[in-house]
Amino acid sequence: MMSKYYSIRTKLIAFMLIATTIPLLASISMTFIQTKTALREQAVAENKRLIFQASTNLNNYVDNVARASLAVYNDPNFLRNLAKIPGDYRAVAEVYTTLQTIRSAVPDVFQLYLHSFAANQSTLIANPFPKREERKQAYSDSLHGKSDDTSPDIWVESAHLSHSYGFKAASADDPPRTVITLHRVIKDVPSTERLGMLAIDLNMDTIAEICSRLYDPAKEQIYVIDNQNQVIYEGNSEVSGTDELRQEAASELNSARSVAGPAQTASGHFEQDHSMYVYQQLGSSFANWTIVKQIPNETLYASATTLTWNNAMIAIAALLLVIVATLFISIRITGPLKQLMRYMNQIQAGRLHVDIRLTSRDEIGVLARHFRDMMDTVNNLILREYRLEIANKTNQLKALQAQIHPHFLYNTLQSIGTLALQQQGQRVYVLLSSLSKMLRYSMRDQTRVTLQEEAEHARLYLELQKERFGDRLEVELDFAEDTLRAEMPRMTLQPLIENYFKHGADVQPGKGRIRIFSQRTPDNWIQIRLENNGPCIPEDKLSEIQRWLRLASTPSGPSQEPDETESIGLRNVMRRLQLNSPPGYNATLTIGNLEPNGVQIIVKIYAGE
Repeated sequence: MMSKYYSIRTKLIAFMLIATTIPLLASISMTFIQTKTALREQAVAENKRLIFQASTNLNNYVDNVARASLAVYNDPNFLRNLAKIPGDYRAVAEVYTTLQTIRSAVPDVFQLYLHSFAANQSTLIANPFPKREERKQAYSDSLHGKSDDTSPDIWVESAHLSHSYGFKAASADDPPRTVITLHRVIKDVPSTERLGMLAIDLNMDTIAEICSRLYDPAKEQIYVIDNQNQVIYEGNSEVSGTDELRQEAASELNSARSVAGPAQTASGHFEQDHSMYVYQQLGSSFANWTIVKQIPNETLYASATTLTWNNAMIAIAALLLVIVATLFISIRITGPLKQLMRYMNQIQAGRLHVDIRLTSRDEIGVLARHFRDMMDTVNNLILREYRLEIANKTNQLKALQAQIHPHFLYNTLQSIGTLALQQQGQRVYVLLSSLSKMLRYSMRDQTRVTLQEEAEHARLYLELQKERFGDRLEVELDFAEDTLRAEMPRMTLQPLIENYFKHGADVQPGKGRIRIFSQRTPDNWIQIRLENNGPCIPEDKLSEIQRWLRLASTPSGPSQEPDETESIGLRNVMRRLQLNSPPGYNATLTIGNLEPNGVQIIVKIYAGE
């Protein structure tokens, strides 16, 4: 039976699935990769443009704050008033006015702080009222860290929580907020003498507004960081002043800044932590900030993923359609083939007249009709040849048996006649009774008997011969128990035994011996060995007999018959063995001489499993 793995249906389904799946998967993969690449390039280009514009706006914002702080130099009396306060109330009022002008020029000012080194006076402009007090130090180094002579003229302090610069808070309910601070050292220009310090605390509103145009808060994140990677602004969250960018991303930014150098602004993008980072450095001399946008991969490639899923759904639908179509086509093809195979199996089982009914008009239907016509022709030929062969075999068997009977009767009656001349009437009766049994056996209609029946017939025949030869003949019969049920042609052993009495018993000096035994071989063959101590067969005659027996064992048979007057028994036995052998298991008969004298005949027949 053919395995289902080798059927046309299985191969067709496998081929169609492979031929469809591989191109679809390759197309989906290439589309996904190309779409990802296009989206990444598009997103990088678009975000670079947006962040560059935002960096420009943020840079302008910081520059505006810095320009607003220059109002302390625009008022020619401001620098002189710093030395007059706190005693001169007019000077104090003019200083207030200048600070209010700065506060009005910058919308995001939360509070202003001024310290005069000449007067050791500090002023805080905050709601609801300004505050003043005398102190020697501008402000604590723990708050700002840059109040000595080595500090630059202007710098921006990163995001931190607001404080009151050492003044008492106006209200306990007013919580601190996240601010950035612009610090400016006020000098008595053109000299480098420091007259005071100005600090402008700025809300994050403008920075938040600029950054809000750059990202989607639900999917992306935006950062504004300083050159130490401290976060100045992070989306909509409050910053405590200690937040830093992730170490891996910070390392990438540090590398980019070092490559760009101080003369250029760093910009570009990199991938880290399953995200795309796009960055742009402001390039301000006192606000060395960098805008960084983080785009998660699931957001960046959302369109590619959606497109891939759509393609996958289409591919699955196409595969289902291919499977259904393949099954339909394979059933239409293999169904009639299987039906034709069932017809063939019935024919193989021996039902040669199976009615083959396949009405399809395709190639399989044409094949079925030709097969039906072929079987009709084969049936007619088989019927004719079978009948002819049966008739020929029947005629051959009858002719062979007819050849055996006269020869057998002649020798047996000769032995009984000898006893009659000796007037042994009772013994003659016993011999005639044995002869009648043998004749009855030889005249049976069946052509095949068991080895047990054939051995009994041989025993009766040898008893008759012992009456003829008396003490001059010794007989030994030894048939193995597991060989007695084997079937063989009737009258096989007697003609082989008879050759001894015809050609050797009368001319043999001394006592004659006949030994017959059988055994079963491991490959299920029955071997019957007949041995006698009569004279050897001449070599030329033995060679001729052996050659004829070899030719007789081939399918084509012997090219010519041996001498009709010699080896009649051997020839008849060999023919009947061949006619009764199963296909592929032809019986054999071999003959040879024994040393120092004697003849050995071996018959091999197949006993079956």
